[in-house]
Amino acid sequence: LPTVYVYDHCPFCVRVRLAMGVKNVKHLIHFLANDDIASPTALVGKKIAPIFELPEDNFVMGESLDIIAKIDTDPRFGPTNQILPASGRKDIKAWQKSVQTLLRTLQRPRYVATGLLPEFQQIDGRHAFIKHHQLPPYEKPEWKGDGTQENPGMDMDVKLKLYAEAMAADP
Repeated sequence: LPTVYVYDHCPFCVRVRLAMGVKNVKHLIHFLANDDIASPTALVGKKIAPIFELPEDNFVMGESLDIIAKIDTDPRFGPTNQILPASGRKDIKAWQKSVQTLLRTLQRPRYVATGLLPEFQQIDGRHAFIKHHQLPPYEKPEWKGDGTQENPGMDMDVKLKLYAEAMAADP
């Protein structure tokens, strides 16, 4: 069976899981811990998800749209060309952009607060997410820094406090 390596909170992973469900592809799901860098790096050379593996073919690939194209063009996974291409609708893209700040404010603290998602069951996974995923109004360079002494990024204790405050707030 193919194996799909995913994070439960990842929209690109959901995209692949949805396509596999639509096509009724039997597969295994491997939930990666959010702080697991070694597993995806060993598979595709970097920490990304989703990752699709066909062990019988010694085949591994990343990138959700490439994975969907693979399963939709390979007759081993049922009738081909069943998944429609992206619509290219600019109104949907505009709406996504318009709600991005609100969704980040609502979702990100809740992903890590409960530990219910597999990738966040251990505190190291939750902290890895918080370390790398800024909350509004902060931008990535301010949150993560750039590796220089002038901009080392925000202290982890400050990030944890901001996540706790966001979780306690009612936007």
